[in-house]
Order: sequence, then structure tokens, then C-alpha cells
Amino acid sequence: MYKTIQMTQILKKVWVVLVLTSFITHAQDATISNDLWHHQDLKEDSIPGVSLNKAYKELLKDKKGQEIIVAVLDSGFDINHEDLKDNIWVNKDENPNNNIDDDKNGYIDDIHGWNFLGNKNGENIIYSNFEFVRFIRKYKPYFKDRDTTNFSINDRELFKTYKKALIDYKSNITELEDDKKYIVKFERDQNKAKQVLLNYFPDGNYTVEDIYKIDVKGDEELKKHLINRIKALYHNLDDLWIMSFKKDITSRENYKLDLKYDSRQIIEDNLENINNKYYGNNDIIGDLTIESHGTNVSGLIAANRNNDIGIKGISNNIKIMPLRVIPQGDEYDKDIALAMRYAVDNGAKIINMSFGKEYSMNTKLVLDAIKYADKNHVLIVSAAGNEALDIDVNNYYPNDCILNTKTEVANNFIKVGSTSHNLDNTIYSSFSNYGKMNVDLFAPGDNIHTTSPKNKYETNGGTSFSSPIVSGIAALTWSHYPKITVSEMKKILIQSGNSYNIEVEIEQQDGTKKMVPFSELSKSGKIVNAYNALLMAEEINKGKE
Repeated sequence: MYKTIQMTQILKKVWVVLVLTSFITHAQDATISNDLWHHQDLKEDSIPGVSLNKAYKELLKDKKGQEIIVAVLDSGFDINHEDLKDNIWVNKDENPNNNIDDDKNGYIDDIHGWNFLGNKNGENIIYSNFEFVRFIRKYKPYFKDRDTTNFSINDRELFKTYKKALIDYKSNITELEDDKKYIVKFERDQNKAKQVLLNYFPDGNYTVEDIYKIDVKGDEELKKHLINRIKALYHNLDDLWIMSFKKDITSRENYKLDLKYDSRQIIEDNLENINNKYYGNNDIIGDLTIESHGTNVSGLIAANRNNDIGIKGISNNIKIMPLRVIPQGDEYDKDIALAMRYAVDNGAKIINMSFGKEYSMNTKLVLDAIKYADKNHVLIVSAAGNEALDIDVNNYYPNDCILNTKTEVANNFIKVGSTSHNLDNTIYSSFSNYGKMNVDLFAPGDNIHTTSPKNKYETNGGTSFSSPIVSGIAALTWSHYPKITVSEMKKILIQSGNSYNIEVEIEQQDGTKKMVPFSELSKSGKIVNAYNALLMAEEINKGKE
């Protein structure tokens, strides 16, 4: 499941400090994110971005480049968004809405991509279980009343995973109950605080700065109410946010954590048979009231750079191929594998995968798809995840390694962690997964401004946003240097990044924290850089002429 950073992760642990200096600092952070800080340059702007503005100014002026297709495997897509509509892939071999498979690829009317979360009747999966829930449902009957002393090696590994899944299930149920109590108290506290503030602002209109001007005169109860409102106003925790929080609780309780719920029934396929593949429909838009992630990710890669509205993507030479595979819950391995193969077969040069999970029921299907993409010279860029885990010691999928080994199956797969705009010990995003072996490099992913459905824009964070920045830079580089091979492109992205001699804080498995060099958090120890990537590609390209 894709996971952007939810404010509740912070709010349950931290109270906003009632001092004006804190507000000013955070207000500056918001300004940086709205200025697309990730495009900026360390030397010119004192911000550790990817030097994209510098690349356009010094290296790409008056250069056109070739069109590159980037397949985005994600949730629903607003393909009509004002900043995206001109850069959506069109299948020119398919005639729209004639109910005929014109290009004979097995998918009818796939004009802009395909939805692997539905059936031919137009029914779609919106919610699904977490993968550990599916694991428990499948293996509970298998392990029930069995003698664990006589297990085979394979069964021992399965049983180990099954026990871990049970622990995670119980932990999630506990968290769900805690969240129920939390939102009830939060809403109650906000209503009380609003009532108190009517004494100062009868019309109900006030800002954080207005609240700071109130003299509490040692009244601790009043101070508590003011802090509650400052916290809510600063983080935009309004009635809409409360409603969204409640919806998330409902989705977890009724779908994601419900052992009896099986979303796959509307498709009726064999999840372990990759050849049982012609299901789904061409509804790539989905329910945009709850599916914003695909639009978020696509904007970072290919938002129109020339229309003077919204944001700027990495390049106007990119066409986004939308492939809807991510439900509200964990993705299915088979859908991911088939979408990857669809992307390869229909001309994508890069596949962006801004999602991940800690369990995988059909790892081999995805590994085979990675190898298929490598064989066909297609680069895969994947988010490292937002659990603050060392994924060298904690399983995290998708990956390009055979389970319990260090053996990579291909040379076209890049795993990306997240960084912030701060040039200090907080340059590493505290939520980001990391790993000297399994994370290749980092990219900006903290407080990133991007597109959201219905011609809107939002600022959010997560490795989900780091991955498309790398995908976009790869596409930009290939656009101008098309002779670069996929293995060379991986080398360019990893080796041309910027190094930072900074120690950062990470949380260990036992909950303690320690300082480590940022360079130890990934294979390269670097942050991707567009300017450097283009320079390195130029040098490699000279040897091909």
C-alpha cells in the first residue's frame, strides 16, 4: 500500500508549542515547499534539491529531446487535470470506445492505460485487505492443529511469517481501537475550544496569529484550548480532516483488517496464475474523492512546465501511462506483475512504483516481471517506504532480491529513500526506510508540492514522492541521450548524485536512536541530481558516437 505521511503520526506524540517563533519557522517551511524546493540547487539556492532549474538554464536551453513514456503504477488518475491532460499517454493503435481490441493486446479500449482492479462489467475494487490479513486467511486453516515439530524447511519459514502476521494483525487492531478513542477526544476538544474562542471572536473568524495575541493571564484551561486550536489550524485539521480520519478508521475496520472481507471475489481469478491475465477494464480514473495518489505522483514527473499554472514537472517530453493497480489497502502481486508487463509491451521506458508492503504472497511473479523489464531495457524505480525501517534486515516489497539472499535478479531496479530541504542532521526524512544494501539512493520527498485531483494542488510527503522525481530525471536524461542503456542509466542516477557529509538520527529496532553518517543509509550514499546526471550521460554518450 502506498503511504504518504499522515499528520496523526505526529499529533499523537507532539503538542504544538505556544510560541510565535515556532509558527514562523514552520511558515517558512511551507513557503519553501510551494516554491518547488526540490528543483533547486545546493550552491545557487543553499537547498539540497536536484538542481533541475540549473540543468535547464545551463545544459538544456533550446534543446528539445525525444518523447519518453513513463508508466505509473498507482491508484486512480485525474487524466483531465489542467496540469496533466497534455502529457497523458495515448494508445494510438486502439480506437476509443468501440468495444474492440484493435491492437490485439488482450485489453479492450485501453486508450490511456489499464485498470487491473476491476472486471469486464465495470465493477472495481476500491478497498482491499492488508497483505498480512490475506496471509492469515490463507494459512490459518493450513497451520491449524498441526504439529510444528515435523515441519519441512519451507513450512518452517511459512509458519514464521504466519506468526509475524498474527502479531502485526493484533498490533493493527490495537492501533485501530486507539485511533477510535483519539478522534473522539480530538473532536470533543476542538468543539470546546471553538466555543471558548467565540468569546474573543464572535463571528468565528480568526487565525493562528490572532490566537497568539490572547493574554491567557495564567489560565491553564484557557491555554489548553488555545493550543488545541493552534494545532488544528496550523495543520489544517478541520472538519473535513476529522471526517477523513473517521473514514480511514471505517475502511480499516470493515475492509483492510477484516479477515472475512475478500475484495477479489468480483474478479474471480487465480492470484497465483500469471497467465490468467485478461481481466480489468479501462477505468483508470477511479474514485477521485479517495484516490489522489496517482495524480500526486504523475504531477511530479510530468506536470506541464509551460502553462504558467500549478507546478512544473521534470520534463514536457514525458507521457504518463496510467496503470491502476493500488486499492485502498495492500496491492496484489499479480496485478503489479501484469501491469509491469503491460508497460513494457506498450512502449514504456520507465516504470514508477510508489508503493510497498512488508509481506508478499507471490514474490516470484513480481521478480519475473522485473527480469522481463530488464530483458526489454526498461528501468524500474520504486519507493523505499515510509516505516523508518532498515530494509536490509526487514523484508519490504517490491524488491529485486531473492528472499533471504543478497542476489539481485536484474540490473534495472532502483529503490529510493526520502530527504528534506534541510542542510543539517534532518536532511534524512525521519519516516523513510533505508538500507546500505537495498536502498540505492535518496531523493527529495519531504514537504513536496504537487498536483491533486480536480485541478487542485497539495503539499505532502513520503518516499512515494521521491521515486517519481528519480523517474522524471531518468526520463529527462533519456530524452536527450536515447542511446544510454538501462544498466548505464541506473549507474548514472546512482553515481552522479550529490554526497553530503552529515550525520543523521535513525531509530533502531529496539526503539533507541543513534547518529549515523547519511552516506551509510543507501548503497550510493547520495541524493539524485539532474544536472550531474545529464553531464555524466553526455560523457558516456560520447563513447557511443
